[in-house]
Amino acid sequence: MAQDDFEEYFRSLNSKCDADLENLQNPFLNPTLEKIKKLTIAAIMLDQVKINNHWYKKGDRIEGALIVQVNKKDIVLQYDTLNFKINFKTNDKINIY
Repeated sequence: MAQDDFEEYFRSLNSKCDADLENLQNPFLNPTLEKIKKLTIAAIMLDQVKINNHWYKKGDRIEGALIVQVNKKDIVLQYDTLNFKINFKTNDKINIY
C-alpha cells in the first residue's frame, strides 16, 4: 500500500511539470538596463545632450536612469547603484563644445 502511494505521488509530480521552457524569461535580464545600453547620443551642445530627438541636461531622467554628467564627449547615467558612460561617437554628426 505504501508503494502505491509513492507511485501516485510521482505521477502527480510528473503531471504538474508541464512548463513551457521556451517561454520562460531570463530572471537575470533587466529590460531597463538593456534599453540604457542601446541609447545613442545624436548631439552634445554645452551642457545638454540630444538622445532620441529629445534634449536632456544633468538631472533629467531617460529610460529610468538619471543623467549625472554631461561632458564634451560622453554622458554618465546612473541607474540604481550602477553608473553607465555613453560615449559620443566621433563620426556622429553634431558635437558643439
